[in-house]
Amino acid sequence: MNKIKSILALGALILMAGCATQPGGMSGPSGNASSQPSQKPPSGPSGQQAPPANSGNPSGNAPQPPQQKTPPPPQNASQISSPAVMSLLGRADTLANAGHMDAAASTLERALDLAPRNPFIYQRLAAVRLAQGENGQAEQLAMKSNSVSNNNPFVEAGNWQLIAEARKQAGNSNGAQKAHAQAVNFRQAASQYQQ
Repeated sequence: MNKIKSILALGALILMAGCATQPGGMSGPSGNASSQPSQKPPSGPSGQQAPPANSGNPSGNAPQPPQQKTPPPPQNASQISSPAVMSLLGRADTLANAGHMDAAASTLERALDLAPRNPFIYQRLAAVRLAQGENGQAEQLAMKSNSVSNNNPFVEAGNWQLIAEARKQAGNSNGAQKAHAQAVNFRQAASQYQQ
């Protein structure tokens, strides 16, 4: 019973981390010129580079539009899920919190039928499988979540933490340490969006 409670606590922590946002949204680093991507001058028809535009000459080339910041990746399921999927996720959370893991897993599988490329559903299903003691399946589902996450550091940090716990429970302490290190790396990557 304590094992289930600790797994549920891990799942709740992942869910809360996915829902946490900082006011003000994303802000980039200030005064860091090296964070700007370098722009290559356009090539001419012969493959030679065109000369750089004279920025001090008002009659020169038109100024380049400012580069748009890429929007932050979704931090929780509600940002990318339909109302039907959100309803199923809420039901699965209620079932899992009540200890009805088989019913929670079944509900999450129905959600996957509606949104088969939603990484948050795979992540929650991985947490349920981990709570059921199905370490191998939990790891596979977390890896599947990573594969459909579009390199979302919020999702991947939680998935690597689940993988670390699955490996730890399976007795693979070396693999658990490696997965935990990955989780830390992705948490750091996600923190750039929360400054």
